[in-house]
Amino acid sequence: MDEPRSFGVDLAALRSGLGVGEYVPSSQVAPGLSDLLRAREHGYRRVDAHTLLHLMNFEIDGAYALALTRPDLVCMQAIVAGSYDRWIGPRMDLVPPQILQISNAPRSTAHTQAGHRLRGVLVICEREHLLRHYGLNLATVPELYRPIFLSREGSPEVLQLPLPASALGLVDQMLACKYPEPLRGIFLGVKTVEFICEVAAQLHRPQRPAAPRALAGHAKRHAVEAAAEIYRREFADPPSIEQLALRVGLNRNELTAGFRSAYGLTPHAYAQMLRMERARELLGEGSLSISEVARRVGYEGYSSFARAFHGHFGRPPALARKAAPEPADE
Repeated sequence: MDEPRSFGVDLAALRSGLGVGEYVPSSQVAPGLSDLLRAREHGYRRVDAHTLLHLMNFEIDGAYALALTRPDLVCMQAIVAGSYDRWIGPRMDLVPPQILQISNAPRSTAHTQAGHRLRGVLVICEREHLLRHYGLNLATVPELYRPIFLSREGSPEVLQLPLPASALGLVDQMLACKYPEPLRGIFLGVKTVEFICEVAAQLHRPQRPAAPRALAGHAKRHAVEAAAEIYRREFADPPSIEQLALRVGLNRNELTAGFRSAYGLTPHAYAQMLRMERARELLGEGSLSISEVARRVGYEGYSSFARAFHGHFGRPPALARKAAPEPADE
């Protein structure tokens, strides 16, 4: 077996070398790394004077080791799908999906294997800025992990917390962003700040180190909640079950079982319920034609929408609509 190729990135130098809002792809940061990736996104963006964002959405064609130098920088990482091995000094840990990881080790090395896929975000923030600007209250953080936020030298410890559905939703929104620049940069900057606020809010709640099994249970529940939020946000053009499962880091069976447990419905039935409920709301307002309501909830034609509405509510859409003249084509 060939030895994995090695690369290195100095995050502090990278942050200081970028202007606010600027983005640099991995091909420039670590020449040759992009040859090993099939990447939709792999690069670094400076969000503000103190913060870097690294979006990860790629498949790995060749094994590699990436050494990150990050003096006095706190890293907040949320992997939605995939995993990798991380070395901090002589200790190796598995970085699993759907777990929020917070660390401040001066140096770490990530080892990834060919054939894997990674989806997630890494937010890198100056320690003092994170502490003061976001008003962290460390009284709720176990003493073992406080040096992550208080020590300039950093700490080899990694604080692992359940990734809330709200934070998972922000990760999905960042990875799914299709805006062109400069709107993309503005959107990602806003979502990065929201993500840090979610992390700060979670740190303000009393923390107790959880066993891996408990963290995994939280992760699956939060992933299902995040999937439901994606359906609520994208009800007019819902993703397929396979697409949704990929976006929240579950397989199809886990997603279906999770929806049945949480909502008593399959994912498809839940998405259909949302579309029909929204359609009923729009019809009740009475300002739109039935055809326009159909388009608003993702149907191309009146007939297919009318059949779906009748099948769901047991009555035609016209009976759910306030009295108003329909256009001639209906």
